Amino acid sequence: MPPKDANLALSYLSRAHSPSTSTQIHTQKVATRPLHLKPTIADNAQQLRRAERARKLSARKKKLKPKPLSSRQRRALCLYDIPKHAQKYAVYQGLHELWVGYMREVLGEGVMEGKAAVGEGEKAKLCSADYHGAELEVVRSSCVSRVGIRGIVVKDSKFVFEIVTKGDVVKTCPKEGTIFRVLVPRALTKAEEEKGKEGSTKEGEQEENMQAAGGEETEKLKDLTFELHGDQFIFRAADRANRKFKPKYLKNI
Repeated sequence: MPPKDANLALSYLSRAHSPSTSTQIHTQKVATRPLHLKPTIADNAQQLRRAERARKLSARKKKLKPKPLSSRQRRALCLYDIPKHAQKYAVYQGLHELWVGYMREVLGEGVMEGKAAVGEGEKAKLCSADYHGAELEVVRSSCVSRVGIRGIVVKDSKFVFEIVTKGDVVKTCPKEGTIFRVLVPRALTKAEEEKGKEGSTKEGEQEENMQAAGGEETEKLKDLTFELHGDQFIFRAADRANRKFKPKYLKNI
């Protein structure tokens, strides 16, 4: 046994090394090496109660707010599927009316009233717009059997449009290699609304008065019609909102 006053580390090093080497190792690697100690746990009942209370609160919050479902779990629960009772054209007519009002706000009154032409700004807005509720028609497709499909869009995913036709059937139309036609009805002017409310006798009187005054009836504005190239729309609706579209060469056209 080494004496009590002797350095244990130096005595053990001297057994394996020479006195000079053991002294050098002890000075450089043992004596000047910092010793890291973990803080001791305070024996305080109040701190322990606080920690226990925090643990119980966190466990309760986890129970109240469950973990969100993954994409695989959502598909397994059929959350993306449209139930049979909801596959009706009449159910989504209200959604289509909301979409028409939304598109009129996006394009502006000037374009809708025929006072301004559709410029680059309006085209960019059409590319980034949301088409849930739009009435689309397939005018050209790599699959000929899809041409002529027309209905209201109930799901605008990354690669496909899901459309409910007037026959209450849900059709899945891939965007790739397909051109869609969309119609935006123009809003009726005040003169047209008043004309629709009046009876047939009043209409005849107004026409006679206009002819007598030498006025000419203005030509009724046509609805706006656009064609969407599905190859440019292979994005989710949320991703298109902040995306800048650039003109590209489409070999299918």
